[in-house]
Amino acid sequence: MFTPLPPRLASPSPPGPPVGGAGGLVPIRVLTEQSRPALLRHLLALASEDRHLRFGHAASDRQIARYVRGIDFGRDEVFGVFDRDLELIAVAHLALSADAPGEAELGVSVLPRGRGRGIGTRLFERAATFARNRGLHTLRLQCLSRNEAMMRIARRAGMLVCAGDGEAEATLQVPPRSLLSHFDAWLRDMIGELDFALKRRLRRPLAARPGPWGPGS
Repeated sequence: MFTPLPPRLASPSPPGPPVGGAGGLVPIRVLTEQSRPALLRHLLALASEDRHLRFGHAASDRQIARYVRGIDFGRDEVFGVFDRDLELIAVAHLALSADAPGEAELGVSVLPRGRGRGIGTRLFERAATFARNRGLHTLRLQCLSRNEAMMRIARRAGMLVCAGDGEAEATLQVPPRSLLSHFDAWLRDMIGELDFALKRRLRRPLAARPGPWGPGS
């Protein structure tokens, strides 16, 4: 049974997902079917404790592989942050509920080398903006109470956080979409695609790059 946390733990921030958060820019890319191998590598790289925090139990490699195969990219939305080697260092999976139309649940994972940079918060903002533009009314986040990183993100976003039996559930009433929220999503998507294209180009061997006058110059 979940019970609301004491008011002293509530975030002082106003309710509603931020449309364009302050702070450093984090290029976020929308993932597709072609991203499954990279997504699988990312989740398999999580240590046992991190898997416990992400899935609520120490998921095995087989369970993670099954989870990745089961993601419906046509229904859900998955966002990722890539490093210079085009490896996913952070992922957010926004799963739309089949039983409760208008609701979605968010799961976030960040590898150790990507932590402490606000990436989880930016992924939450991007997922919340997508939920807003999709016309959803409720965003949910379930995690272990000791998952301090996700608890901070939830409180900072003004989510209603309830806890019980070592688990926590946070809910956010998503505000109506607007021209600004659609523009924000479009701009973030463009930045994410440009960032990925640049990193992919920089990883190409020098000999394979065209010279200033074209290939082979």
